[in-house]
Amino acid sequence: MSSVENEKQYSLRTENRGEYLYANVGGLRVTPEIALEYWHEIIDECDELGLSKILLEHSFVEMISVEGMLEVIGPLGGLLKGRMFAFIDDFGHYEIPEAAKAIFRGLHVKMQLFEDTEKAEKWLIANSPAV
Repeated sequence: MSSVENEKQYSLRTENRGEYLYANVGGLRVTPEIALEYWHEIIDECDELGLSKILLEHSFVEMISVEGMLEVIGPLGGLLKGRMFAFIDDFGHYEIPEAAKAIFRGLHVKMQLFEDTEKAEKWLIANSPAV
């Protein structure tokens, strides 16, 4: 494998904000493999910190396809079960996340879409994860 193949195709920055984990993830495009990889990192950190709430700021130029979202929703549903997350997309990609929200709710994952961090944070603090 060349060094280019070993490099992550996204950047991830996280911050423990007490009641929730803030995560900013971004890159050129989201694929199912990239989505699963960064979600595993986020969930591992939540588990280490004992947190069940996540504010995800998504900064990918190109959003995952509908087919890609459907491919990862099952594994992610299992990882995120009993958790809640607020989703902000810096590029305004909300059509596919809106579809994911409906599916996640059926898997006992509470997800809400926001356009600004302040509203997302208030929602996370005021609500409890799905049971």
